[in-house]
Order: sequence, then structure tokens, then C-alpha cells
Amino acid sequence: MALTTVSAGLRDRFFEEWLACTIGTYPEQTRRLLREDRDWFRNPVGHTLDASLRGLTEELFGRFDRARVTAWLDAVVHLRAVQDFSPADAVGFAAMARHAADRVSEHGSPGLSPGALDVLGARIEDMVAIAADLFNRCRDKIHAIGARAARRRVFVLERAHARAEARAVAQVGAPQSAPRGETP
Repeated sequence: MALTTVSAGLRDRFFEEWLACTIGTYPEQTRRLLREDRDWFRNPVGHTLDASLRGLTEELFGRFDRARVTAWLDAVVHLRAVQDFSPADAVGFAAMARHAADRVSEHGSPGLSPGALDVLGARIEDMVAIAADLFNRCRDKIHAIGARAARRRVFVLERAHARAEARAVAQVGAPQSAPRGETP
């Protein structure tokens, strides 16, 4: 059975299982919010997870266009890179797709054939590698932003210090006025 011929019901079960695994990596209070509301304005993280994992599911069971996979992964990786996740946990959601595939195929339904499961596993491995690369690029950007901010702070302090020195020199070099009532 080719991946492109997998039923929509099986794809939906895979997506729901993968989404549940990914949401399970968040703290309990956050999990409730992510599960309940996936509105773009009220819950942009939940919406991004839902839309991205749905798009990735379609790519895993479809043509697996690397450019589109990269775009879907990028949204989730950017979110998780700035949250309190270790690097492994930040990209670990991609590997959870394999767990979701195993769970769907073990439910006794006419799910994925062993050959299709192997192809899906290879695609998931590619997806994990792409996610790791995206994470590294994202962390590099975050570090560069921090370095630029530190340079700006130092520059502002140096400029303020230079102005203060210039004022002090100007005051020392300026003719002093005589006290009241006296002439110099």
C-alpha cells in the first residue's frame, strides 16, 4: 500500500495521535489551553501546532515536498526554540510522528503495510533532520540578536560616558566666575 492511498480516516487518526503526543510535552495547564482552543487570535500556539502538524501529515502521506515540509516545520521549531525546551525536546515533536504511526498501525485496523510503514519511517527521519537544522539556525539567530542587543547597550553606555567626560572637561577648562561681589 502506497502512502498516497492511505484513507483520510487513518490520516486523521495519525494527526490526532501526533498532536496529542506533541501537546503532551507541555505543562498541564498549557496542555488544557492548547487542546481546547485553536483560534489564531486567542491561542496562536495551539493554532500553529494544529495547522503545521496537519500540513506535515499531508506531506508525510503525500508527495513529501521538502520545501513545504521545511516551511511547516519552521513554524513549530521557531515556537519551541523560544520556549523552555531543551534542544532535543524542541525538535522531538518531529520524532513523535513515528510513535503516532506505530499507535495507529497497532490498533488492528487495516492501517499501514510494513512497506508503507518503512517509507513513512524514512520520511519521518528526514523530517527530524530538517527540524534539527532549522533549530540550529533559529538558535543562531537568537544568539545574534542577543549579541547585537549587548553591543547596543555597550555603545549607549560608552557614548553616555564620553558625553559626561566632555562635560567634565568643559567645566574644568571654563573660566571660573568670581564669587558675588568680587571682581576677578
